[in-house]
Amino acid sequence: GTQSLGTLRAAPGDTAVVVDGVSARLVTPQPPAWVVDALAQAGTDAPTVARDLGDVVLVASPAAGPLFLGVADVEEVTAYLDSTPYSVAVREASDWPVISVPGTGRPAPPAQQSFWAAAQEGTSPEIPADALESLTLVLMTPDAAPGPEGALRLEYRVPGASVALESAAISAAAASLGGLALVLLGGWLVVGRRRPLG
Repeated sequence: GTQSLGTLRAAPGDTAVVVDGVSARLVTPQPPAWVVDALAQAGTDAPTVARDLGDVVLVASPAAGPLFLGVADVEEVTAYLDSTPYSVAVREASDWPVISVPGTGRPAPPAQQSFWAAAQEGTSPEIPADALESLTLVLMTPDAAPGPEGALRLEYRVPGASVALESAAISAAAASLGGLALVLLGGWLVVGRRRPLG
């Protein structure tokens, strides 16, 4: 299954889009009674099957050129982006309104940093949902150029599905898994984080 999450778009001139306190989860609605019974006889249930068979990943599709997608602790992200202009986004339905945090610098390329809990760059960078837990999500270009933009989606993937989903009960349970959810646990990053000059 796939859930589109809308597009993260930096304000003009900003080098990154930041979303604070992100988690993702698989939502497993109640499957039909016969599926529940069949799974119970097999000693399992739909959420367990979902976790055992597949993985949820967050994927970014760039508007143009490659992107960098990373997650890290909020303090590390704030220190990395200090003095650089970036956008802070909060999800509203499928929209991501942003506020711009001013700055004049430009950060080093994000992949050169060692603090990322998980990160990838490329034409469709992705991060396992398990790595998102309450961390801060950062979308940039690999060279930290202004104006990163990418469409986000969550995907539930079942490796070797044709082999793993041989049983009708397991197939029906997987087919009825219903949804993926991106949950924002935090609020805005502290916007007034500039230190006074002098």
